[in-house]
Amino acid sequence: MVGFGSSDIGAASTLPQLFRGAHIRCVEIAERLVLLDVLAGTYDVVDEVGTQMWQQLLRDPAERDIAKMAADYGVPESVFAADLAEFAAAQRAAGRLDAAAPGTGSPAVPMPRRRPSVWRALRERVGAEQDLKASFADAYVKYTGPLADCGPPRHAVERVVRQFRKADGLYPAREAPLDCLPRSLALTRFLRMAGWPVRHVIGVALDPFEAHAWVELDGVPLDESPGSLLRYATIATA
Repeated sequence: MVGFGSSDIGAASTLPQLFRGAHIRCVEIAERLVLLDVLAGTYDVVDEVGTQMWQQLLRDPAERDIAKMAADYGVPESVFAADLAEFAAAQRAAGRLDAAAPGTGSPAVPMPRRRPSVWRALRERVGAEQDLKASFADAYVKYTGPLADCGPPRHAVERVVRQFRKADGLYPAREAPLDCLPRSLALTRFLRMAGWPVRHVIGVALDPFEAHAWVELDGVPLDESPGSLLRYATIATA
């Protein structure tokens, strides 16, 4: 940390309450913050000090405890306050933190119902791969944005998943388990087309860093071994 004048304490205390950017998803693991930018499809791991600063900036300015943080790290308050202000500026410039709370966004539109088939599942699988290569942000919205029309009749979810699994096996570019993102996005869209209100989930783990994506129905993973998911902390759901 680089020291500044005592006036920096006042500057830090007047920083507005900041909010997570609308396109940022985050989760804390072992005192480190993991960030996912759903516009770029990139991850970042913030160290322990940065994680503590992030938490301070999310608080109301009156509730920030700069003195305690400075004491915890063994530095003068002016030093910590200056670093906090610098950290806030960097995060705002990167779009990770914002002075305005995220809006609610546009209402989700129901997904048109389609009769499930192996052919349609294969189209979704191929499309997800291609769409992700073009734009992570657009693909994420396309495959997770529309909701399911849950009215009857519906094919059994087990049958729909089996159709998708068969189509996935036919896909020539399949690289399991490294292709979990396009596969899970395609499965999400395919099941919602069939009327099932599934949830797309992205999880992360540290030491070493790893990310994985899967699909759940009523909190139960589909076409996944539940035990294999225990090491992941959920960072994004849609």
